[in-house]
Amino acid sequence: MKFFKKIVSLREIPRRGEKLFFYLLIFFLPLELRHIFYSFGPQFNEWTSIYFYATDILILGILILWLIREFQEKKWKIFNFQTIWIEVGIFLFLLVSGISLLLSDNFWLSIWSWMKLLELGLLFLYVKYNFSLFRLERFWQIFIASAVFQSIIAIWQFFSQKSLGLKIFAESPLSPDIAGVAKILVAGKKIIRAYGLVPHPNILAAILMLAIFGLSFLFIKNYEKLNISKKIIYIAVFCLLSLSLFFTFSRAVIVIGLAALFCWLVWIFYKNKEYKKPVLFVVILLFAIGFLLLIIYWPYVSARYDLVAIGKGQDLSLRVFYNQIAWQLIKVSPLLGIGQGNFVWTFANLGLFENWIYQPVHNIYILIAAETGILGLFAFLWFLFKIMRSVYLERKVISDKPAFYCFLGIIIFVLAIGFFDHFLWDLQQGQLMLWIMLGILASFSIKGLAKKSL
Repeated sequence: MKFFKKIVSLREIPRRGEKLFFYLLIFFLPLELRHIFYSFGPQFNEWTSIYFYATDILILGILILWLIREFQEKKWKIFNFQTIWIEVGIFLFLLVSGISLLLSDNFWLSIWSWMKLLELGLLFLYVKYNFSLFRLERFWQIFIASAVFQSIIAIWQFFSQKSLGLKIFAESPLSPDIAGVAKILVAGKKIIRAYGLVPHPNILAAILMLAIFGLSFLFIKNYEKLNISKKIIYIAVFCLLSLSLFFTFSRAVIVIGLAALFCWLVWIFYKNKEYKKPVLFVVILLFAIGFLLLIIYWPYVSARYDLVAIGKGQDLSLRVFYNQIAWQLIKVSPLLGIGQGNFVWTFANLGLFENWIYQPVHNIYILIAAETGILGLFAFLWFLFKIMRSVYLERKVISDKPAFYCFLGIIIFVLAIGFFDHFLWDLQQGQLMLWIMLGILASFSIKGLAKKSL
C-alpha cells in the first residue's frame, strides 16, 4: 500500500512542478535577469543581441514537465479539435515567419528570434490547455504581489531620481543626464519616469494596469467575505499600484488601460446585481486617487499631457520616423518581409544616428508586417480572430462571466497598446504578458472547461 502511494506521489511530481514553475514565472515576470550570449555589431543593442532570461528556464521547465505528464497519462492529445483553427493560426504564423528567415540579412539573429516565437507559442498552448489546473485567485494574488514589489522600487526611484543600485536584479542605470532614459520636462527640469526593475516605464505601466485589473476582480468577487482590515489592505494596495502607475507617466497605457477597466466595471455593474456595491466602491476609489494625484502633481500632468507639447515632442516625432522606416522596409519585401527579428539590424546598418535611436517601430502590427510581410501579419491576425471567435461561441456556457470579461478587457487593452508601442512583441516582459493573457482567454474556448469556474 505504501509502495502504491509512493508511485501515485511520483506521478504527481510533473503536475506539481508545473504549478510551482508557472507561479514562479508569474512572480518573476518583470525581472530583467538574463545572460547575453552575443551582440551583433560594434555596440550593444537590445534588438541585435542573443540572450537567455531566467524566466526562459522556467518556461522550458514547464514545457518539459507538461510533456512528461502527457506521456505518463498516455494522452498525447495536445490539441482539442473543437478549437483547432487557433492552432492552425499559430502554426501558419510560425511557418511564414520561418520562411522569412531566408530573406534576412542576419540569419542567426532571425533564427534566435524565431525560436523565441516558438517558445512563446508553446507557452500559449500550455496555458490554453492547462490553466484550469491553477486557481485564478492564486494567479492574481501572485501577479499583484510581484506588482507591489515593483511599485515600491518604482516609487523609490521616482523620489530619489536615480537608480537604487539593485544590480542583483539587473536594474537599469537611471539618471536625468543619461541619454535614452525616459524623462519628462517640468518647468525646464528633467524628471525621470518610474522604471521599477523593467527596461522601460511603459512596460511597468502595463504590468501595473494588469495588476489593477486583477485587484479589482478579487475585491469585487470577495467583497462580502472581507472584514474591515482586509478591505483596508485592498485600499492600500490600490493606492500603491495607482501611485506607481501614475509615476510611469505612460500616456497610452494609462488612458487605454483605464478605458478598458471602466468598460469592464460598467459591464459588471449592469449585468451582475450582486456586485453593484463593490464595483461602485472601486470606481469611486480610483476616481478619488486620480483626483488627489491630479491636484498634487498638476505641473507634471500638464507638462506630460499638453497636446501642443505632445505634437512637438520627441516621442511623437520618433514614432513617425520609425513608421517611415518601417513602410520603406515593407515596400522592399511586401510578402515575406525582411526576416523575423531583423528590423533594428537592417535599420542600424544605415549608420546615421546614435545607438539608442535604433529601436523597432512602435507598432507591433507594422513591425510584424515589416519583418514577416503581409502574409505574416495576416496569419497573426487570423490567429487572434480565431481566439476571439472561439470564446465568443462559448460565451453563453462560461460559468464565471466576470472573469471571462475581465480577461477579454485585458486582451483588448493589450492589443490596443500594440498600436503605440513594441514591447509586447520583442521584449521578454511584454512577450510574456501578451502570450500568457492570450492563453488564458483562449482557455475559455475549450468545451467542458468553459463551464468550470476558474
